[in-house]
Amino acid sequence: MKLVNHLILRITIVFAVILFFWSAVYFFLQMAEIHSGNDEGLTNLKQEFIVKANTIPGFVETLKAYNPLNIMIEEIGQEEAEIVPEQFATTRVYFSTELEEEEVRMLTTAFFCEQNGRYYRLQFFTSTVESDDLIKNMFYLLLGLWLALSLSIFAVSKVIISSANRPFYKLLGKLKQFRLDSRETVDFPETDITEYAQLNRSVKELLEKNRNVFNEQKVFIENISHEWQTPLAIVIARLEMLIEKVQNDRQYTEELAAVLTILNRMKRLNRNLLLLSKIKNHQFPETEPVDLGKVLATVVSDFEDFAHYKRITVEREGDASFVVQMNSDLAHILLTNLVKNALVHNRPGGKVVIRSLAGSIMIANSGDEAATNVFSRYRGAATEDQSSGLGLSIVQSIAGLYRMQIAYRYDAMHIFTLSRQQEQ
Repeated sequence: MKLVNHLILRITIVFAVILFFWSAVYFFLQMAEIHSGNDEGLTNLKQEFIVKANTIPGFVETLKAYNPLNIMIEEIGQEEAEIVPEQFATTRVYFSTELEEEEVRMLTTAFFCEQNGRYYRLQFFTSTVESDDLIKNMFYLLLGLWLALSLSIFAVSKVIISSANRPFYKLLGKLKQFRLDSRETVDFPETDITEYAQLNRSVKELLEKNRNVFNEQKVFIENISHEWQTPLAIVIARLEMLIEKVQNDRQYTEELAAVLTILNRMKRLNRNLLLLSKIKNHQFPETEPVDLGKVLATVVSDFEDFAHYKRITVEREGDASFVVQMNSDLAHILLTNLVKNALVHNRPGGKVVIRSLAGSIMIANSGDEAATNVFSRYRGAATEDQSSGLGLSIVQSIAGLYRMQIAYRYDAMHIFTLSRQQEQ
């Protein structure tokens, strides 16, 4: 989830909770205000009734006989009158004209009539706003208010937060375009937001440090590789000369040949380590559309003599085009290592099956059992004199560099499949 949507979602949830709380408070305050107004009117009505009952002869009897709709009069004894509390209550009264009960606010009290010396229970009531109707009306009004405010808050928050986060997205854009091997100066847009300004400065300093470290590492690897190549070449040349001089002594010749094999392997290892480092550091910027199917055909042709020497049968299936935007030299190295692996790690009289399809290349070779960690560095280096143990690791690095994937499985044969990387 994007940062903008993350913030807006949480702001909206918090706002909804707060609005719900204050809506409930508002409802109870409104009901309290309505009841307070009704209670004040009922109190005035009671006081007016008592004054008239004590000053007008026969007022209570006349009113009792008249039986008004909102006043109920009942004669009671003194003892009962003394314990009748004066109280307000919300209740329901049946109205014959409406044929239903309606909510009313009722005052219950007792008084002594000085005109006739009797005690009465009085009940005054007045119609009030029904809580059910009020709740329903307030719900619809607040729902409309919630929706309107939510949409407004969403729109306004999105604009404000997006505007505030614009430096952050510009920073992300710069980071996506940044390359360690590029010499371009890293410049970030100016911003008046303190946190983003500090972030820009920190990221810029970090990238410059990483670039310096990368350049130093690259120079170091190239220098040490070059320095290794020279003494290795000298030692190999002298050993070859020494082997020629002592070729009549079989024991010395075999010992020197073993040393020469190890030195040649060190030379290949040094060369492949340098290549692997360059691939990891993206030091092959030149790319072009490369048809891997055509490159594969060339590589297979180059290994025909080697396959014939090991009595390995090579079967080719399909010749579909598989075009990838990549460095042409790395494409050749990629397929060379795959084909070489299938031939070197094969048995005499074995078989290699190569299938070239649109969007994928499969190379399978005969073998007795499944292998593990085939893409790990130096696997097989201890048993294969002609291998540096980096071939499949280089294959994996090149494939990852150009958004391809290399997969391995065993199904009576060792099967390697090179294909385009699936979009997540």
